[in-house]
Amino acid sequence: MTGEHLFNFGMSQEDERTEAGALALGASSRVLSVCSAGEMPLNLLALGAGSVDAVDIDDGQLHLAWLKRAAVLALERVEALRFLGYLPAPAGERRGALERASGELPAATREFWRARRTAVEQGAIWAGRYERYVRRLVRWLRLPLGRALERLLGCRSIDEQRRCFDETFDRFWLRATFRLAFHPRVYAHRGMDPRSLAHRRSSLSLGEQFFARFRSLCTGTPIEENYLLQLHLAGQISGADAAPAYLTAQGYRTVRERADHLTLRQKDLHAALRGAPVGAYNAFHLSNLADWMPAEGFAETMRLVAERSDRPGRAVWRFIHIDRPVPGGLEIAVDRDLGARLEARDRFPFYGVVPAVIGATR
Repeated sequence: MTGEHLFNFGMSQEDERTEAGALALGASSRVLSVCSAGEMPLNLLALGAGSVDAVDIDDGQLHLAWLKRAAVLALERVEALRFLGYLPAPAGERRGALERASGELPAATREFWRARRTAVEQGAIWAGRYERYVRRLVRWLRLPLGRALERLLGCRSIDEQRRCFDETFDRFWLRATFRLAFHPRVYAHRGMDPRSLAHRRSSLSLGEQFFARFRSLCTGTPIEENYLLQLHLAGQISGADAAPAYLTAQGYRTVRERADHLTLRQKDLHAALRGAPVGAYNAFHLSNLADWMPAEGFAETMRLVAERSDRPGRAVWRFIHIDRPVPGGLEIAVDRDLGARLEARDRFPFYGVVPAVIGATR
């Protein structure tokens, strides 16, 4: 865990459709996944992966992932959405849901959440360092932007979203707010683990970069289909149909039926790779590890992926701050064309997307 924060991320900032496309996900996919907030491992299972082995070194992130899994197994679908914080619910309802879900939790995780009932009562997905920061920022912006936010969230076409953004959001004062709120010295202290910014190398201010990506978030995909945008700007999804894949009607059924095909382990990624038999995995969801690792750490990850993967295999990773090249001599071929196509429809376009094929030419 990280100081006063239970974990860094309460929600995964990745569009599961993008990762599924990059991995050519299917019943034969044996995925090694960076767990983070837990949505991606659950989403990949919901979207048809044969098995998902999720690892993370942060025990707080694993406790959150276990809670999300337990919510699917113990609660009705809409109740799970309300319990976790995707939809509003009173504190008492969430306390009761925790008791019912506790039977699906490991003992250590059960005690973790019972000792942190306030976080559960407020919706566990909002207990992350990042989510707390963004939520405070949006609340502060609601006074000057309230009507504009409501207008944007009510748009029903991409053209309408673009007009709304350009007419109401593209303002000097809002750009200045982004420059301040996402200045590395401010953001790394209040909203993000500083390790994620340690390798940033860019002459463009982070605030300007994020404002440009914010425009893409607001104008690139239909709002009614983008639960990530809804959560960031409205603090909830628009309804049960606008849910992450593992909490859609079909995904919820799939996870309940195939929960034993998901493992959650507190393990360093490199240790997990070194300890795996060759060929144990043929798909690798690596999140934005390039932002968190020095060059030599990223190179070692790629070496281990190439060494341990079944052939042919696939991998996908993201980046905000640094697009690291794959070291030469490895049987890993990056597919930039596919990455560009996936980025064009990604529902959280703050990242670059890097899909790769392992052990075969594209």
